[in-house]
Amino acid sequence: MNVALLFRRSALLLVILSIAAFAASERSGWVLVIGGLIAVAAARITDGPRKRHLPAWVIRFGVFIGIGWGGVQFMARPSPEEAPRVVAYVVLGALLLKLLDRKTPNDWRQVMALSIVLVVASALSSGDFLVGVLVIGYAVATIVTTMLYHLHAGAARAADDRRAAALRPGALPPMEAPHGAAPMRHLRRLAGAGVILGILLSAMVFVMFPRESVLGGQSGTKQSGFRPDISLWSAGRVSLSSRVAMTVTLLDPRGTSGPLTLPLRLRGAVLDVYSATDGKWRGSTTHSGDRSYQTGPTQGFQWFAAEARTERSNVWTQVVEMRSLASEHVFTSWLPLAIASDEQRTFILDPRTAEITESTAGIAGRPRTYSIRMQGYPSGALAHAVAGGLPPSTAEFPVPEMRVIAERILADAALVDLPDAEAIKADPQKKWVRQRRIAAMFQEYLSGPRFAYTTDLSAFRRIDGEDPIVLFLERYRFGHCEYFASAMVALCRSIGIEARVVTGYMATEYDTVSDRYVIRESGAHAWVEIRTGEWQWGTFDPSPIAELLAIQQANRTWMDSFRWVLDPIEFAWNSHFASFDSRAQAEMVERVGAGTRGTGEWIAERSKELLDAANRWFLMGPAGALWLGLVGITLAIAATAVWVVGGRARRVARELGARNERLATRIALGRDVSFYLDSLDALARAGFEKPRSRTPRMHVQALQRENPEAGAAFAAVVERFYQIRYGGQAPSRAERVAADALIPPLRAALARG
Repeated sequence: MNVALLFRRSALLLVILSIAAFAASERSGWVLVIGGLIAVAAARITDGPRKRHLPAWVIRFGVFIGIGWGGVQFMARPSPEEAPRVVAYVVLGALLLKLLDRKTPNDWRQVMALSIVLVVASALSSGDFLVGVLVIGYAVATIVTTMLYHLHAGAARAADDRRAAALRPGALPPMEAPHGAAPMRHLRRLAGAGVILGILLSAMVFVMFPRESVLGGQSGTKQSGFRPDISLWSAGRVSLSSRVAMTVTLLDPRGTSGPLTLPLRLRGAVLDVYSATDGKWRGSTTHSGDRSYQTGPTQGFQWFAAEARTERSNVWTQVVEMRSLASEHVFTSWLPLAIASDEQRTFILDPRTAEITESTAGIAGRPRTYSIRMQGYPSGALAHAVAGGLPPSTAEFPVPEMRVIAERILADAALVDLPDAEAIKADPQKKWVRQRRIAAMFQEYLSGPRFAYTTDLSAFRRIDGEDPIVLFLERYRFGHCEYFASAMVALCRSIGIEARVVTGYMATEYDTVSDRYVIRESGAHAWVEIRTGEWQWGTFDPSPIAELLAIQQANRTWMDSFRWVLDPIEFAWNSHFASFDSRAQAEMVERVGAGTRGTGEWIAERSKELLDAANRWFLMGPAGALWLGLVGITLAIAATAVWVVGGRARRVARELGARNERLATRIALGRDVSFYLDSLDALARAGFEKPRSRTPRMHVQALQRENPEAGAAFAAVVERFYQIRYGGQAPSRAERVAADALIPPLRAALARG
């Protein structure tokens, strides 16, 4: 066994796994290809025949350059979400440089530490299934590599010690590492035990520390693509993944499936609170009027209002099947009227926004499928019945500069016949006409040629004291859908128009074979809802749709047609593992407790049945009690015999190296050489225990130096043992008795010595 070669290969595998995990978190094949090629080339160059390496000062200079680059990148987008990614890139550069350095044990230790940091940063950046699999594989490989590292470092230290002890340099060759089948077998067993222990400890940590506690209070349900909140300062990373998030079957009022002529928008979260201090949108935390609805396999549609149940005109049905996305948010195209699910679930309706969430995930995971009845253009009475909560106060904005900008744009537009305050006072319904016309003007202004749609925000620099929406409107004039939607809501609310941001998906891809929409992660979108009636909200989208669709279409690859194989696995991963939070932890504890109680009750019931059966036997009289006692004694004797024979077989396997022999062979061998095992016991009691690494004849020589008489007696035992064990002799009964007679002289010599 060449420990040094095994360790180098294992360490290289560790580095490749860490690079693959980071590439999976970044969804970048180039990171894996380029990083993997550099790692393999570096290993070949530094460990090849010529052993080339970079000077130490070059490596240090490169690391300092990487740290400086990381600092600049983080200052450009200082957010907790961006930090793991920046750290990972810096660590990746340092790791590749370190692979080109000299390879002392200390250098290898630094390489392993850097790879660990890279994997941790990748796990913090993404909770995808592929990243999780690579992290688990990395953890298993780390255990084996760590063991090999200690063997390799020990061999290197031994070689250094021998060189230092030599009379002249190079006089003594370095000590060779142990080789052969036995050390390799022991290493495999130790590595297997370490892997099992590591998996058990990892499972304990996973259960004890939910995702939200590990991520500093953040929910573990965060997914690529759709986000239930918006952070404009950290929006530099926009997912262009073509992975399928869900599929949607849309049925018209007649029950016929088919596509719409316009893009289908699936609203998931409603954001109506903006924080000017950190540039974040979030939903309101006031949910006092929420209503819950139970669904199940036989319960059918649960209607949100009596008026919704009797509605017959323009009622559409939407069937959602989750693929890789596992979210607590329910996605619906229009005003929801009812919900159904084949799974036992509890859904919550927020009557202020008509937003639906699922509340009973726990370890049961997120819902895979559900159906929604909905109304495309609801009347005011129907909207009031379903979403009858008080409309939120969304006609104000906390950034004063926005009012100046909005009034300037409104003045430049010079809208004709726009209802003023006097007209609205005379006819209150004209308020909604005014809001619709101004909202349409702002939508046209933002989607026009003045602004550019892009997913690359590397040039969108943060300026102290400036709001990101103001910077978008006045300075940069480029961004993605979150900036366009935020800008329109800010413009509307700054002049008294109620508006809110909506995040979800925009579906444009329709599969004619299965008659359903295919929604990919790259279809995550943000748009605007404007209040257009007493209880109604209209949809407005200021993003340039043509540019948005072109970006999504350009991101398609031939691999997309094979994604369906991995989607169910990713959904299970996201639903049960990536979203493991305190609620799932509490449910697991409750289930384990209930299972424990059930097991205890089952054991008590079975024990009572056995006691009743025993009492029935005892009622048969003394003969029954005597029979039961004899059965118990027989079973006890049999168990003792099995234990003794099994113990002797285990000792034969351990002491004589007969682990690969069959059980019957080991039992027979233990019977034939029982005298030898007795002699080892006698030596151990006298303080002359034989080490396992020492052969019997070597132990004879060691014993003769201490006690010549005992050494001679033990030599006779060993010679007889060699004839049976290695000479192939099968002793007769008389020969076994003669061999047993060799033990008393040994014991007497040990006692005299």
